[in-house]
Amino acid sequence: MMITPRPQDAKHKNQLLRLLRAILKNNLLSNNLQFKGGTYAALRGVLDRFSVDLDFDLPNSDKKSAIKQKCYQIFNQLQLEIKDQSPDHLQFFLKYETKPNERNTLKLEINDQPSIHNQYQKVHLRELNMYCQGHTLETMFANKLVAATARFDKNHKIAGRDFYDLHQFFLQGLGINQAVVEDKTKMNLTNYLKKLTIFIDKKLTPKLLNQDLNSLLPPEKVREILPVLKPELIVFIQDEIKRQN
Repeated sequence: MMITPRPQDAKHKNQLLRLLRAILKNNLLSNNLQFKGGTYAALRGVLDRFSVDLDFDLPNSDKKSAIKQKCYQIFNQLQLEIKDQSPDHLQFFLKYETKPNERNTLKLEINDQPSIHNQYQKVHLRELNMYCQGHTLETMFANKLVAATARFDKNHKIAGRDFYDLHQFFLQGLGINQAVVEDKTKMNLTNYLKKLTIFIDKKLTPKLLNQDLNSLLPPEKVREILPVLKPELIVFIQDEIKRQN
């Protein structure tokens, strides 16, 4: 279940779920989009942090134009203003009315080039009492493993939440869709995990983690996790490498 947001973030969560419900109620979108990402993981009960975006796969890229037009209709119905959007991809930054200095923008991103090895399933989202099509937990874990370094390779930025999520998924003993990791990284899983361990050891700092997580977790949770996240995550990955061998 999604973590209870701080009072200043309650409006954002409401807008996020409002948009999600509209997407899932629309036949075109619900039949073609596959839910994924942090909000999906939280709604599935495998992630305990606040999540601010909505992410989907679109396996059938032929539907891209129709999906885009339907999204525009929904944004208009919900009075969400398009603050910015990608010219090439289905990525929208949507603004809603709020008080000054409060969070006022949510991102909707639809990936029309997912791995052919992604696996999907029908899932009941209890908090919404609605069904969706989404990543299997193994596929979700695999894509998060890849994202941990891909974000840095693309724009030289590190998102602390990626590593918090990995820590949570390892703690819960989730399996990994090996084919996805190998497809996206062009490396076998063991070698990629070794690369990831080195990356975490060299690049991940308490400062980076704190900067990202302090708006997504209660302060006491941040204080609790900061000292242990990096060393525990490295141990978890090394243990997974041993299992692969």
